[in-house]
Amino acid sequence: MEYRILGKTGLKVSTVGVGCWQMGGLAGSDSGWTGTTDEESIATIHLARELGINLLDTAEGYGQGHSEEVIGAATQGIRDDFVIATKVRPITDDPDEGRARQRIVEACDGSLKRLRTDRIDVYQLHAIPEESTMPVVMDTLAELKTQGKIRWFGISTDDADAIQKLLALGDLATVQARFNIRDRVGEAALLLSKKENLGALIRGPLDSGALSGKYFGTRPDLDNKDRRLDRFTSEKAVRTFEKLSELLFLTQGTSRTMVHAALRFVLDSAGVTAVIPGAKSRAQLESNAGAMNVSPLSDEERTRAMEIADSVEGF
Repeated sequence: MEYRILGKTGLKVSTVGVGCWQMGGLAGSDSGWTGTTDEESIATIHLARELGINLLDTAEGYGQGHSEEVIGAATQGIRDDFVIATKVRPITDDPDEGRARQRIVEACDGSLKRLRTDRIDVYQLHAIPEESTMPVVMDTLAELKTQGKIRWFGISTDDADAIQKLLALGDLATVQARFNIRDRVGEAALLLSKKENLGALIRGPLDSGALSGKYFGTRPDLDNKDRRLDRFTSEKAVRTFEKLSELLFLTQGTSRTMVHAALRFVLDSAGVTAVIPGAKSRAQLESNAGAMNVSPLSDEERTRAMEIADSVEGF
């Protein structure tokens, strides 16, 4: 496994991490990620450790906290082997500073309890706070760091302007942005991260499985509770998957699978520290980890892949 330093944090993280949204399953919701069990999720985290993967990314909202509970159960006795990143959704539509502070403090305590740990390595805002409360939000995060409840803090957003505003108010250390072959909306955030030495974690590198190759040229057969059902099964989506099948040229004459190619596209992009593809199972985790054992994409391959992706209708 390859490791990179997560910006100014000094934390050494595996370049392929584990996105743990799927591990929240359907807990507390009528829709979510199907095909998961806590037993398999825990086994997947244990396998990650064996493979040298040390980065786990979750959020309080994944399965209404269930993803954090699964991680807490899986990491007992081996907590120091992982860098755990989770997220808090700040208040986005209320200028009251007291409530803004209380939201962060109470959410942090809740995450610590569910994760069964005494500290969170990377605590990320899961949305952009109400602008007038940004100073108190950043001060609160700094207080939590001083108290030892969190080690570093950052934000999950593609909005480079918001990142810049928060940087001016405190010691923001990481950014989590969306970036993949088809959807490069986080590119500006990545460039800013590189300039400011922020650790950059990439969510959605497989576009919720759309770039895995599994659905190319087909109409996906998804459970009616799968959160991707409407997005992936419309007529527009079918046309998109048909066009995306042209990306399979990235696998021809190589040892790459489509998963490997999609992850390498992101890993070899400027400013990226690590990718955090979701993993429902040990098999998916092993597939993701295999991206470290294949050749990078050439400049010509990257250009052609982007041209194909830019020609699709989308979802």
